[in-house]
Amino acid sequence: MKNRSFRFLWVGQAFANLGDIFYVVGLISLIYAMTGSAFYLSLLPFTTTIFRFISSLLAPLVIDRFPLKKILVQSQWWKTILLVIMGITLHFSHGSAIVVICFIASISLLDGVAAPVSAALVPQLVPAKERMKANGFLNVLTQTIFVAGWPLGSVLLINTNSQFIIWFTVILFAASTGLAVKMEVHEELTTVHTHPSSWDSITSGWMAIRQIRTIRTLISLDFITSLASSVWVAAVIYVYVEQNLQLSEEWWGYINTSYFIGMILSGLIVIRFARFIEKHTRDFIIIGLLLNSLLILFFGSTTMPALALLFACLYGFPEQIRDVIYTKLFQDHASEKTLAKIHAVWGAVINLTFAGSVLLLGYITETYGVQTTFQFSSAIVFLAFLYALLKRKELGRKES
Repeated sequence: MKNRSFRFLWVGQAFANLGDIFYVVGLISLIYAMTGSAFYLSLLPFTTTIFRFISSLLAPLVIDRFPLKKILVQSQWWKTILLVIMGITLHFSHGSAIVVICFIASISLLDGVAAPVSAALVPQLVPAKERMKANGFLNVLTQTIFVAGWPLGSVLLINTNSQFIIWFTVILFAASTGLAVKMEVHEELTTVHTHPSSWDSITSGWMAIRQIRTIRTLISLDFITSLASSVWVAAVIYVYVEQNLQLSEEWWGYINTSYFIGMILSGLIVIRFARFIEKHTRDFIIIGLLLNSLLILFFGSTTMPALALLFACLYGFPEQIRDVIYTKLFQDHASEKTLAKIHAVWGAVINLTFAGSVLLLGYITETYGVQTTFQFSSAIVFLAFLYALLKRKELGRKES
């Protein structure tokens, strides 16, 4: 973890993640000022999700042809250039919401490639015995930036304007690019004679998941739990606060903050007890799923605000620990190029599943009530627990 290149990676990632949040804050204000339309605002997350999904599916085409570091540097560099062009366009003309949406789509395509590549670089920079701790550290960093970034972005917006935020994001993206350039990564050699066909590249991540049983089991578990994870989105929590707790709307923000505090604290636990967790990964996965199922049920049933905050915070503990374990097991079972492709597939599956589950749980909430939504989500996670019990021999077992 004291490797200089790893430091460049996580500092650069921090700048990029903070820039992504500020960029969204600025665009929300900009699009609303242009159109005054809730529909155009809804196009922002929709466009981001769809184009990241498409990019994740196509990412192996790039991963097979270029070194991972070069992909990360170039994707971050082109994000910076696109944002500069958008800033200049908006400065010299009023622009249109459609033009802004096109820039968002282009940047999202680059994000869909950069995310799995960045994750796949960690094993190249950190020794195997320190990866659990490194993954925990990166997760704590990501969650801390997420918790702090939105209020910071709001303060910036109140005191400046959307165009200032966009140019400030350009600086953050440029700094992230510069740090990525400074990384020293020893990668697998890629030659023009080893390029597979386009179809083989696109399907290679899926084939790797099919062949590596541990990774196949982990992604299956994550697919099941993702069907329930959207129970924590603002739309469901807002109804929960109104119907169960009978409190004002700001309480959904308190619950959301409590949830992320739990995730940050659990990341710190991973850093402190990395060796112990690594020896008992199977137990932490299985017991964590059972705890998550129970905590969703308890949270959805309580009418006491203090207990709601406690359950939301506690839910973040097994959730985050499990996420770190999954990342470590992926790193143990796949080479760098394969790992990047697996992360791309993983991202595509989870993004699409989450988008579908948002609609499903929204329908259940509106039709049957918010308590039924939490009971349904709890049952889904319990099914994942049963599946983990059934496949327990494949959790943590390294294959040759």
